[in-house]
Amino acid sequence: MKLLYSDAHMHSNPVEGLGARRIAEKFKDVGGWFIALVMLPPYHYGFKNGGLDDYRRSIELLLEEAGRIRETGLKTRVLAGFHPAEIDEYVRRGMGLEEILELADKVFRLIVDYHRRGLIDGIGEVGRQHYSTTPARIIASELVMLKAFEYARDNDMIIHLHLEQGGYVTVESIKILSEYKGLPKKNVFLHHVSPREAVWAEKYEFNYTLPAKYKTLKKALQNRPGKALVESDFIDDPRRPGVSSYPWDIPVRLKQLIDEEVVDEEYVYRIMVDNIVEAYRVEPP
Repeated sequence: MKLLYSDAHMHSNPVEGLGARRIAEKFKDVGGWFIALVMLPPYHYGFKNGGLDDYRRSIELLLEEAGRIRETGLKTRVLAGFHPAEIDEYVRRGMGLEEILELADKVFRLIVDYHRRGLIDGIGEVGRQHYSTTPARIIASELVMLKAFEYARDNDMIIHLHLEQGGYVTVESIKILSEYKGLPKKNVFLHHVSPREAVWAEKYEFNYTLPAKYKTLKKALQNRPGKALVESDFIDDPRRPGVSSYPWDIPVRLKQLIDEEVVDEEYVYRIMVDNIVEAYRVEPP
């Protein structure tokens, strides 16, 4: 069996880092066939005004990067969002939380406009901080997430959630909140989960992405769960090389688990191809 590999959540930065073309070419060389490309906050690209125009410019750059991925022959899905770290950043710049919430809503309306033109596939990332911050900022982040749920629901968009690694309580809260907003489970992706969240995401039938780290994958995949996806969460920042991993780490980690008989080739093909086709609504390779 010829194994193919997918990256279920990754970033590129053509301003500061390798950029999507070089990433895609390197990934293709090791059997890559699909990348889910997720927008970084605008200030990562050098857009630092903090207004809606920064997001428009970021989305245009994101779409150019997606085009470069497709030019290599890889398939992609494209997501843009309002990361919880942006709330903390804008507060540090002196913006009030009400003003930030208003900006987030405008950003989602912009994303929906691109989606309706067939250019953006989903919203990502949104969610809650996984690091220490003020309670008010966490509440603001959750309000942003709930607003994103509404737009994802009304436009049948997938949505990537950046969350704390709280095991049961993290996943249970998303189950309750997504049901409250009427967001279908098939549209929800729990991003960068640990094995503790993976157990509950599997139980509740959410899509979820596991970072390409050996210990995480070995523990999470040993019982061969059905909904698992694997991500690099590569941020393409030369100042933080390999955070959290590289796309080309994915085949290395999975081949190691095959050699150790934790998984077999048939299962790897299922999570690398079949699950991607179903979750991202993309044509198979």
